[in-house]
Amino acid sequence: MTNIIYLTQYDLQPYYPANIIDSANAAIDLTGATIYCSMILASGGTAKINRRTTGIVIKNQTTNKGEFELQWQAGDTDTLGTFNIEFEINPPSGGKFTVPFAKDGKAQVIISAGLDSQ
Repeated sequence: MTNIIYLTQYDLQPYYPANIIDSANAAIDLTGATIYCSMILASGGTAKINRRTTGIVIKNQTTNKGEFELQWQAGDTDTLGTFNIEFEINPPSGGKFTVPFAKDGKAQVIISAGLDSQ
Protein backbone atom coordinates (compact mmCIF):
# COMPACT_ATOMS: atom_id res chain seq x y z
CA MET A 1 0.00 0.00 0.00
CA THR A 2 1.22 3.49 -0.79
CA ASN A 3 2.33 5.29 2.38
CA ILE A 4 2.36 8.87 1.03
CA ILE A 5 0.66 10.40 -1.98
CA TYR A 6 1.01 14.04 -3.03
CA LEU A 7 -1.78 16.03 -4.67
CA THR A 8 -2.27 19.62 -5.71
CA GLN A 9 -5.33 21.28 -4.19
CA TYR A 10 -8.53 20.50 -6.15
CA ASP A 11 -6.88 17.79 -8.30
CA LEU A 12 -8.75 14.48 -8.58
CA GLN A 13 -5.81 12.44 -9.88
CA PRO A 14 -3.63 10.53 -9.30
CA TYR A 15 -5.97 8.08 -7.63
CA TYR A 16 -4.89 6.49 -4.35
CA PRO A 17 -3.71 2.95 -5.22
CA ALA A 18 -3.69 0.02 -2.79
CA ASN A 19 -2.43 -3.54 -3.02
CA ILE A 20 -3.40 -5.60 0.02
CA ILE A 21 -1.21 -8.54 1.05
CA ASP A 22 -1.28 -10.86 4.04
CA SER A 23 1.56 -11.68 6.47
CA ALA A 24 2.97 -14.21 3.98
CA ASN A 25 3.13 -11.50 1.24
CA ALA A 26 0.27 -13.13 -0.68
CA ALA A 27 -2.35 -10.87 -2.27
CA ILE A 28 -5.71 -10.97 -0.49
CA ASP A 29 -8.72 -11.70 -2.70
CA LEU A 30 -11.13 -8.76 -2.40
CA THR A 31 -13.98 -10.34 -4.38
CA GLY A 32 -17.26 -9.27 -2.76
CA ALA A 33 -15.54 -7.15 -0.11
CA THR A 34 -16.87 -3.80 1.07
CA ILE A 35 -14.15 -1.20 1.61
CA TYR A 36 -14.62 1.95 3.69
CA CYS A 37 -12.26 4.93 3.50
CA SER A 38 -11.58 7.42 6.28
CA MET A 39 -9.30 10.45 5.96
CA ILE A 40 -8.67 13.01 8.70
CA LEU A 41 -6.36 16.00 9.05
CA ALA A 42 -3.19 14.66 10.72
CA SER A 43 -3.09 17.57 13.19
CA GLY A 44 -6.61 16.73 14.35
CA GLY A 45 -9.98 18.00 13.34
CA THR A 46 -13.02 16.88 11.43
CA ALA A 47 -12.83 13.89 9.13
CA LYS A 48 -12.54 14.87 5.46
CA ILE A 49 -13.79 11.41 4.43
CA ASN A 50 -15.77 9.41 6.99
CA ARG A 51 -16.23 5.67 6.24
CA ARG A 52 -17.14 6.30 2.62
CA THR A 53 -17.45 3.55 0.01
CA THR A 54 -18.12 5.88 -2.94
CA GLY A 55 -15.18 6.09 -5.33
CA ILE A 56 -13.48 2.89 -4.16
CA VAL A 57 -12.94 0.68 -7.17
CA ILE A 58 -11.90 -2.93 -6.61
CA LYS A 59 -9.81 -4.16 -9.53
CA ASN A 60 -10.46 -7.45 -11.35
CA GLN A 61 -9.43 -10.00 -8.72
CA THR A 62 -8.58 -12.64 -11.29
CA THR A 63 -5.82 -10.52 -12.84
CA ASN A 64 -5.14 -7.95 -10.08
CA LYS A 65 -5.75 -9.79 -6.82
CA GLY A 66 -5.63 -7.56 -3.75
CA GLU A 67 -5.76 -4.30 -5.70
CA PHE A 68 -8.17 -1.39 -5.40
CA GLU A 69 -8.03 2.37 -5.76
CA LEU A 70 -9.70 5.38 -4.25
CA GLN A 71 -10.91 7.73 -6.97
CA TRP A 72 -11.13 11.19 -5.45
CA GLN A 73 -14.53 12.88 -5.36
CA ALA A 74 -15.29 16.62 -5.55
CA GLY A 75 -14.44 18.17 -2.19
CA ASP A 76 -11.90 15.51 -1.15
CA THR A 77 -8.87 17.61 -2.12
CA ASP A 78 -10.03 21.18 -1.53
CA THR A 79 -8.32 21.55 1.86
CA LEU A 80 -4.57 22.06 2.20
CA GLY A 81 -2.66 19.92 4.64
CA THR A 82 -1.40 16.50 5.62
CA PHE A 83 -4.09 13.87 6.14
CA ASN A 84 -3.98 10.37 7.59
CA ILE A 85 -5.92 7.87 5.49
CA GLU A 86 -7.01 4.30 6.16
CA PHE A 87 -9.21 1.65 4.62
CA GLU A 88 -11.42 -0.83 6.46
CA ILE A 89 -11.78 -4.06 4.47
CA ASN A 90 -14.88 -6.18 5.12
CA PRO A 91 -14.60 -9.52 3.27
CA PRO A 92 -17.87 -11.37 2.59
CA SER A 93 -16.68 -14.19 4.89
CA GLY A 94 -16.24 -11.78 7.82
CA GLY A 95 -13.06 -10.90 9.71
CA LYS A 96 -12.78 -7.18 8.92
CA PHE A 97 -9.35 -5.55 9.02
CA THR A 98 -7.89 -2.08 8.53
CA VAL A 99 -4.96 -1.06 6.35
CA PRO A 100 -2.35 0.17 6.55
CA PHE A 101 -1.42 -2.34 9.23
CA ALA A 102 0.09 -0.84 12.39
CA LYS A 103 3.55 -2.17 11.47
CA ASP A 104 3.43 -0.14 8.23
CA GLY A 105 2.80 3.20 9.96
CA LYS A 106 0.30 5.83 8.91
CA ALA A 107 -0.61 6.33 5.27
CA GLN A 108 -0.80 9.99 4.33
CA VAL A 109 -2.18 12.29 1.67
CA ILE A 110 -0.38 15.61 1.38
CA ILE A 111 -2.36 18.34 -0.42
CA SER A 112 -0.38 21.40 -1.50
CA ALA A 113 -1.50 24.70 -3.01
CA GLY A 114 -1.45 25.11 -6.76
CA LEU A 115 -0.75 28.30 -8.66
CA ASP A 116 -4.44 28.99 -9.21
CA SER A 117 -7.55 28.72 -7.07
CA GLN A 118 -9.19 25.82 -8.91
